[in-house]
Amino acid sequence: MPSIRRMGEQFAADRAITVDEAKALVEKAKSNGVVSGWEKAQLRNIVRKYADVFQPGALDVLKPLIDTQPPPPPPAATEVTNLNPSGSHRPIFLGSNGVFTSSANGAPPRDDVERGDAMFRAAELVDDSKDNVLSRVPQQTRAAAFEQLKLTLSRVPSGGQPPEGLNPQQALQMRASTATVLLHLIEASPEPELRGQMAKTYEGMVKAETDPRLRENLIFHLANSPAAQTGEVKAIADVLMKELAPTTPPYEKWFANGNKTVNLSWTVGQGEFWKGFTNNLKQNGFRAVGPENQHGTTVYEKTTNKPGVGETTFRINVREGGSNILGPVNDPSVHVVGYDGHSNWGRNMTSSVRNGPETQDGGDGKLLFYNLCVGKGVLDRVREKYPNLQVATTYAASNFYTDGQGQMTRGEGVQALLAMVDGISERAPWSTIHQRMNDAADIGWGRTWDNYVTPISTLVREKVLDRDHDGQADYLDKHFNYDTFKVAEDTAREFTPVRQSRPAGLLDGTKVLVAGNMINTLSEFSSILDRVNPDSKVIPTGWFEPKMGEREVVRFTQERGADGKPELRMQVNARYAHMSEESLRATTIYEFNRYLSGSGQLRMDPVDAKLAGLIAFAQSLRVDEGYRDGEVWKSFLSRYNLPPDLSLSAVTSLLTAEHHHYAGSPEMVQKFKQQLSPQILEQLRKPEVGEPVQLIG
Repeated sequence: MPSIRRMGEQFAADRAITVDEAKALVEKAKSNGVVSGWEKAQLRNIVRKYADVFQPGALDVLKPLIDTQPPPPPPAATEVTNLNPSGSHRPIFLGSNGVFTSSANGAPPRDDVERGDAMFRAAELVDDSKDNVLSRVPQQTRAAAFEQLKLTLSRVPSGGQPPEGLNPQQALQMRASTATVLLHLIEASPEPELRGQMAKTYEGMVKAETDPRLRENLIFHLANSPAAQTGEVKAIADVLMKELAPTTPPYEKWFANGNKTVNLSWTVGQGEFWKGFTNNLKQNGFRAVGPENQHGTTVYEKTTNKPGVGETTFRINVREGGSNILGPVNDPSVHVVGYDGHSNWGRNMTSSVRNGPETQDGGDGKLLFYNLCVGKGVLDRVREKYPNLQVATTYAASNFYTDGQGQMTRGEGVQALLAMVDGISERAPWSTIHQRMNDAADIGWGRTWDNYVTPISTLVREKVLDRDHDGQADYLDKHFNYDTFKVAEDTAREFTPVRQSRPAGLLDGTKVLVAGNMINTLSEFSSILDRVNPDSKVIPTGWFEPKMGEREVVRFTQERGADGKPELRMQVNARYAHMSEESLRATTIYEFNRYLSGSGQLRMDPVDAKLAGLIAFAQSLRVDEGYRDGEVWKSFLSRYNLPPDLSLSAVTSLLTAEHHHYAGSPEMVQKFKQQLSPQILEQLRKPEVGEPVQLIG
C-alpha cells in the first residue's frame, strides 16, 4: 500500500489532482481511524508542493484535515446593508467586509453554527426575492462577499469532515445555502473577471458534490440563471447540463463487451391493452418466440440492421399487470422497463414504486418508459426511489383507438415505444429520439406541447419534482432544504387551522406537491377545467405563513415562466399542514375551481361553479388511496359553509356513470343540479355559501 506522500506524487504526475484523488488521500489518512500529526504534515506538503495542479473543489476536500483552526476574523465592516428591509424574512445583513450576519451592527458569526444560520437566512431571502438583493451593494462589497463564501465552503467540503460543532447534515445544509447565495452573487456581478472567478468556484463545488439531489439542484439553477445565457458561465453550465440531461440512453452500459441485444421488460394494462399492444409489435417486425399467452409472459423479438451500426436485437417480454411495473429494475439482464396502460389516476405507478425492489445503484444504466395519462404527475415518487433511472413518460393524456369490442387497436404509447426502438437501433441521441416519440404520438388533437417527457425535458421535470420535500417545485426552489419538518396528520381536526411549531419554510410539503400535480391531472379529465388548464399550468410552491387578516386556505398567483409561458403558482396556508393528503388534494382542486370562477377565467353561473367544484372534490376523493371519503366530505361541507345534506353518494353515482370527463362536465353539473331541492339551490345562491369560514387559528 503506497504512502500518502507516494500517492500524492502519483496523482500529481499528470499535472491534475482531481476531486476523487483528493478523496483517496483523505481515505488513506483516515484508514486507521485516527489522522495523526505526521499524516497531516504529509498532506500539507502535498498541498504546498502541488498547489497549482489541484482541480476545482479538490483542495477543499483536504482542507478540513490540514486546517482545523477557525478562519481568521475578517476586517471590521465599515458599512452594513440590511438585505431584508421589508421584514419579509428573518433579519440578515451584509457588511462591507463581505460577511453575512444576523447582527444589525455587522458583528460576524462567532462560530460555524452561527455562520450556517446566517447563510440559511440569506439563501431563503434570495430564493424568494423577485429582485436581486445583492445588485445594490458595491462591487468591492460583492468581491469581499465572494471571498467569505469561499471561506465558508472550505469549512464544509463535500466528502470532508464537518468542522467542530456541526454534524454532517448541518454541513450539507451550509454548503447548499452557500451555493444558493453564490449563484445570486454571480447574477449580481456583471464584471467579467469577478463573475468568471465566481463561476469557476461554483463549477468546482458542483463537480465535488457527492449528494446527487443537491448536485442536480445546483446544475439546474445555474443553467436557468440569466447569468448563464452568454460567456463563460454559459460554457460551464452547458457542460454540467449534460450530466443532468444525458444526451443518449445508457448505450455505453448496454452495448459493453460487444453486446448487441437490448432486453425490454414490458407490462401492459389489464383488459383492453394486451392484444392491441402485441399486434402492433408484430405489425412492426417483431415475432413471437414461443407460444403467446395473454395471462402469462410472452417474448417477442426483432433484429434491425442499421448502416454504421450493424445488427441490434430487441427482445421484449410482455405481461399484464398494473401494480408491479418496476419489478425488473433490479434484473441485471434488463435494459428497458416499461408500461402501457391506464394510470388508475396515478395509483398504478405509485403502488409500483411502493412495491418495487430496493436498489444499490438507484437504477443506474436502466431506462424506464411508462406510458399512462399524465405520467409526469408521479415522476417525483419514481425519482425519489430510483434517482439514477433515465425516465421517459407522458406530459398529459395518452390516447388510443379501440375496436367494437373495446380492445385497443392503435395507441400513442406503443407508437412512441416503436419510435424509441428505432432510435436506439441507430444509437441516436435523445434529441432525435425525443422528437420521433412525439411525432409518433399523433392521436392527440390541439396539443401545444410535447406529450412525451424524456431525459432532456429538464424544465418539465423540474416543475414536478420536489427533491427536498418542502412543497416547492424544484423549478422554483433554488435553496435546497435538508431540514424539512414533517407535521403529524390530525384527521380529527384537519379542517381546523392550527399554528404549527415550525416556520412555513421548514415544513415538509410533499402533500402540497402531490396536490398541485393532481390539479393538473384532474384538469385533463374535466371539460370544465381543461378550458383554462389544458397544459398543466399549476406549479406548487409550498406553504405560506398567513399574516394577520389573511383569509386564504390556498393561494394562486399568475406568473410568467422562464419559457415565457403563463404559469399559475399555488401555495397552501401553513395552518393546514396537519391535513391528510386526501383532504388537502380535494380541497386544493375545489379552491382551484373557486379561484378560476372568482377571477373570471371560468365563466359559469355561480351555483353551477360551486357544484362543479364539488364534483371535482368528490372525484379527488374517489381516486385517492384513503378510505374516509364520507368523513372528509362532511367536514369539508361544514368548513366551506355548504348545505350539510348535499349527498356524496349522489355525486359519486354521476362520476361512476361518466366514461371520459371523470372530473366534471357542464352536463354532469346540470344532472347534479336537477337532483337538488329548491331549498338547497336557494342556499347555494348565497355568496357566502361555498366560501371557507374562520381561516386563521
